[in-house]
Amino acid sequence: MLFRSALPPLDDADRKLISMLMADGRASGRDLAQQTGISEANVSRRMARLIEERSVRIVGFVPPEFLGMHVQFASYLRVKGDVDKAAEELMRHPEFAFVTSSFGAWDMVVYGVVPDTRALVSLLDRSVTKCPMFHQVDTRVVLEFTDPTRSVGSNPSSEPPREIDRTDRMILRQVQEDGRISFTDIAQKTGISATSAADRFRKLASDGIVRVVTLPDPPRVGMHLSGLIGVEPASSVRDAITALAALPELSFFTVMSGQFPIRFEFNTRDGAHFDDLRERILALPQVNDVTISVQRRLYRQSFVWGTDPQ
Repeated sequence: MLFRSALPPLDDADRKLISMLMADGRASGRDLAQQTGISEANVSRRMARLIEERSVRIVGFVPPEFLGMHVQFASYLRVKGDVDKAAEELMRHPEFAFVTSSFGAWDMVVYGVVPDTRALVSLLDRSVTKCPMFHQVDTRVVLEFTDPTRSVGSNPSSEPPREIDRTDRMILRQVQEDGRISFTDIAQKTGISATSAADRFRKLASDGIVRVVTLPDPPRVGMHLSGLIGVEPASSVRDAITALAALPELSFFTVMSGQFPIRFEFNTRDGAHFDDLRERILALPQVNDVTISVQRRLYRQSFVWGTDPQ
C-alpha cells in the first residue's frame, strides 16, 4: 500500500478525470478520453493508478432497505484506552459500514445497517455492551438517509421497485465492491453470460435499484478537514435539508430523532474554510444551532450490505 505522504500531487488531468467520474462512475474509456483530451490508454493508466492508490473509489450504492436491511443506525461512543484498538474491535463486525474516530464529545462514530431492531440490539450487545473498551454509547436509529448522489427529496419506499432475485444479488455484490467491474468479470463470478450480466445490470440501474457513485479521498483533492455536523432546525426538517443541500461541502444527509435530527458529513480545505462553512450554515434561517465532530481517522467506509445470495 502506498503512503499518502509518498503520493505525488494530482495534476489537472487527474482532477478532470475524477470530476467526470463523479458525474458518471461507469463512463467509458472512450468518452473519458474525448472529454479530457488525453488518449484512451492514458485514461486507463490514470484510472488504474487513482484506484490503486485509493485517491478515488467507485462503488455501487443500493438503498439498504431494498435488500432487506430495514434499520440504519448511528452510534456515538466514548472509549477507554486506545481508540485505534477499539476501531479494530468494531471492524470485526461487518454490520458497521462506517467507522471513524473523532475529536469532540465522542471518541468514535459508527454507522451501520441491520435487518431489524432485534438484530440491532444483538449487535450492540456483542460489539459494544460486553466490550470493556467502551464506557458510554448513544445509539440513534436513522429515519432517513440521502444517498451519495446528494439528491434531496422524499424518502424512497422501503421496498424495491421489483423483486431482486438471487442472480441480481450476486451482481449487486460485485458492483457494490467495484462500480466499474466489467460485465465479463461479473459473468465469470456469477455463472451467467456477459450479455446477460450487462442486461441485468442495466435493468437494475434503470429501475433505480443501484447507482454507481465515485468517492474521491478528501485529502487527495485538497479537503484536509472533515467531520460530522448535527443541525437543530429552526423550521421543518425538510426545509432545513433543502437549504443545507445547496452547500457543496456537505454530503451523506441523515435524519434522526433528538435535538439535532439532521446529520451530515462535511469536507473543507482547512480551518479557515471550515469557519466560513460554519458561518454560512448558522446564517441559514432554517438552522437554529449545530453540534460538530471533527474526524480524526476514517477506518471503514463500505457500501456492501444485504447482498449475500444465500
